[in-house]
Amino acid sequence: MIKPNYSLFMKKIIILNFFILLVFESAFSQTKKIDDLYFDYTQFRNSPNRKEAKTKALALFERSAELNEKQIANINFHLGSIYEEDKQPELAIPHYQKVIKTVPGHYVTHRALAFIYLRQSDALGKKVTAAAQLKNATLHAEAFKNYKKQVLLTLPYFEKSQACDPDENTLNIINNLYKTIKEPQQLTTLNSRLKTLANDCVSLLDE
Repeated sequence: MIKPNYSLFMKKIIILNFFILLVFESAFSQTKKIDDLYFDYTQFRNSPNRKEAKTKALALFERSAELNEKQIANINFHLGSIYEEDKQPELAIPHYQKVIKTVPGHYVTHRALAFIYLRQSDALGKKVTAAAQLKNATLHAEAFKNYKKQVLLTLPYFEKSQACDPDENTLNIINNLYKTIKEPQQLTTLNSRLKTLANDCVSLLDE
């Protein structure tokens, strides 16, 4: 006689109940007023409960047509922050880019993106060093090309951050990056660029 596998049976029951709960919550969120859903999200967006905050933010995106641009930018910014805290910066990037597209002057997002891209630049920089140690000119040229491309992607975000919120550490990073890609001449016009960029600075995202 085959004995029933109660452990497997209970696991299936738990999974089924979880699925039913998800379906119920999804249906409930579809009938709930968008203002109430957004308010619920605001109560969790800065809390340590990142999982709940992410769930509520993603649920709002399902009804993004009912939200205004400022609300969408706000949600994107906090989702990006959550992904960064969860050590998933690659998932944060598109959310931060959407914030900047909607609110170009939000320098906090520029700074967040700058440091994500800087880490990517540093990884490529190590490949340049490794190629140099191997004395492989072809490999070194290709590695430097990729490194420079990433650095040039990174610098505008640091410059916007520096223009709106001057910081000695940020300025040092900008100086060092231009030197490492062998373009120190860009530093002669840096102050002029920073002055122009400082004309549009946003510290807080409106709702």
